[in-house]
Amino acid sequence: MVKLILINFRNNLEAFFEDKKTLLDKKISELLEEHVEANAIDVSKYIVEGGKRLRGLLTLFITDVLVNDYNRAVRAAVALELVHSCSLAIDDIIDQDVKRRGRPSVWVAKGISKTVLVSNLLIPIAIKEVSYLGTSAVKKVIETWLKVTMGEIYDVFDESSSYLKTIEYKTSSLFQLSLDLAAIASNREDLINVFERYGLYLGYLYQISDDLVDAKKYIENRNEEKPLFLIKMLNWLGASNLISWEELKLMVFKKLNEFYNSAITAINGINDKDLTLILKELPIYIVDKILEEGNLKWNLVE
Repeated sequence: MVKLILINFRNNLEAFFEDKKTLLDKKISELLEEHVEANAIDVSKYIVEGGKRLRGLLTLFITDVLVNDYNRAVRAAVALELVHSCSLAIDDIIDQDVKRRGRPSVWVAKGISKTVLVSNLLIPIAIKEVSYLGTSAVKKVIETWLKVTMGEIYDVFDESSSYLKTIEYKTSSLFQLSLDLAAIASNREDLINVFERYGLYLGYLYQISDDLVDAKKYIENRNEEKPLFLIKMLNWLGASNLISWEELKLMVFKKLNEFYNSAITAINGINDKDLTLILKELPIYIVDKILEEGNLKWNLVE
């Protein structure tokens, strides 16, 4: 089992992630080479390349914590990363985002038709890849893709849909899947209900932090129309007009504290000291890493 001392949590986690990211990248590439036709391989690789692999790495890490054998979850983590990458490729088309991961978005580089078709190809490949874990894992992947798609539908067909509802479907669902696959791979399906509640708040914390960094960039430049995510965020905060940066930051930090405490409440029933410690520290690590990109620091109040 991964042995963690609180003060060394970040170093231990980052060392694990760095080591296993190379493994995940290799396994993803091998899966594509095995299952994707030669004429679509270039697009498929473009879709999946360049990500941090956070969700897949989280699956491996939690599995290692639970049963000291991350290998049980490698194929599931690969499948999860395919689902996540495809969701981003489709999302960029819908939002007309031209940049992703520091380079042109897939639809810009490869065209809309190829992006949609190859994404549609990769999803069933991902579903098949988790079948070794049984029907519960297959069902979880299908349910997650349905949620992600519903999140896109809310964005496109109902621009007044709530900010948190969109995050729940498009972001939290993938963190929930990450944790659930770890539970299934570890034969600890008793943890799924807890992981579902915890993953909801972990997704909130991730996306709200990411949006705050993007909001800062917009406020500093203001060289484009106010983005939809910021409109929804301001409405959610009860500040329909663009308030000052300091006001926005304080309001968001207050919400981050609330959601962190909700995440901790969700895991109160876990009778595993190491796992509880990890799940308490994980949101802090994730939020800190995101906010660092905007030179921001979160002051957690428990």
